Amino acid sequence: MKRKTYLRNQTIYQIYVRNHTAEGTFVALIKDLPRIKELGVDILYLLPIHPIGEIARKGELGSPYAIRDYYLINPEHGTLEDFQTFITLAHSYGFKVMIDIVLHHTSPDAELLAEHPEFYYYKNGKLGNKVGDWSDIIDLDYNNRDLWDYMVEMLKYWASLGVDGYRADVAPLVPLAFWEYARQELDEDYPELIWLSESVEPHFITNLTAAGHIAHHDKEMYSAFDILYDYDVYNDLKAYLEGKAPLKPYLDGVRYQEQNYPKGYLKIRTIENHDTVRIASLCKTDQILRNVTAWSFFQNGVGFIYGGQEVKATHRPTLFDIDKIDLNVKDQDYYDFMILLVEMKKHPVFAEISSFNIIGDGADDVIVSTLESRVGAAHGFFNLGLKEKEVKTELKDGSYTNVLTNTDIVVNDGKIKVSEPIIIIEE
Repeated sequence: MKRKTYLRNQTIYQIYVRNHTAEGTFVALIKDLPRIKELGVDILYLLPIHPIGEIARKGELGSPYAIRDYYLINPEHGTLEDFQTFITLAHSYGFKVMIDIVLHHTSPDAELLAEHPEFYYYKNGKLGNKVGDWSDIIDLDYNNRDLWDYMVEMLKYWASLGVDGYRADVAPLVPLAFWEYARQELDEDYPELIWLSESVEPHFITNLTAAGHIAHHDKEMYSAFDILYDYDVYNDLKAYLEGKAPLKPYLDGVRYQEQNYPKGYLKIRTIENHDTVRIASLCKTDQILRNVTAWSFFQNGVGFIYGGQEVKATHRPTLFDIDKIDLNVKDQDYYDFMILLVEMKKHPVFAEISSFNIIGDGADDVIVSTLESRVGAAHGFFNLGLKEKEVKTELKDGSYTNVLTNTDIVVNDGKIKVSEPIIIIEE
């Protein structure tokens, strides 16, 4: 499978239609496209857009991941025509549009259950699921090969309407052989589709496989997907920011990715999304927030912004009720900083990366990293601590430009002072 390495220069913007605007509709979302365009992002990723089941709902309105009908649009968001108009206008702005697909389970009152009860997982003769707290869904059973063809045809349908990619919910819990089959079938007519796997945390994989269920590791998932989540390291970063662990385990995890994943692998560098706390709520100071955010864009991988992150939102909206995101800009400097990071990501040095290295173990709370490509090199320094630090660098003594601030940075006696994030690009 040919890797879509061009994605290294791009940024994904995640949208929960229900809570992104006051109206929670595609029509209202269209009005926000000019603002999102100003951010410079390339790909819009929408949480599930299908009708939500009514049986066993969580909250008043239910989870968008409790799918009732794979072929319909959630009437909360508007009509199919509204969605198609949104796609058309998003494309006119230069965006690609990805939708969230939930192929592991459905709501208990799904149309698919009425049509094909044989497609479902049964435990002791009753419909069920393998993750107990997912009480509002029932699992599908991929031992039935007819289910494979049903899902492939459904994916072709949405691709035919102009969808540019899929974010696959809990993809490792669905047989890898199915994903490889689906990819083969859709690549014939839609070779440019972007495939993003919500890969899951290592402990989740361990627990499910110990119980005799399917749960694939990240390394396996690259045979069918272009991009994976970085949940394999996220919890280590979170633990560090909460003061519960040193920085080293997280850095070791990132090094493991470089050493063990396939050549040209892609990870989205998400420091927040709808399943995690807001990154601004984890960072003790604005300076730490800027450093963590800049590091996420510097890394080998795809940029990622969850709607509201650009305005330093601290509240994590619930999936189950109306809980609107406040997109009013309260800190213009930070908003402009996010725009700058998205723009920086497009620099050719981040495209074809030949090497990516982390220097040191982060004992001084500073991440020092270098990457090299055919067009040059980039050097990043990110202070996640509370005090300015002086760290060693491989850069020669002299003056350099920090591309994030357009200010001079001095290397003296092989050392550099770091407070605000520093990124130096040598071409």
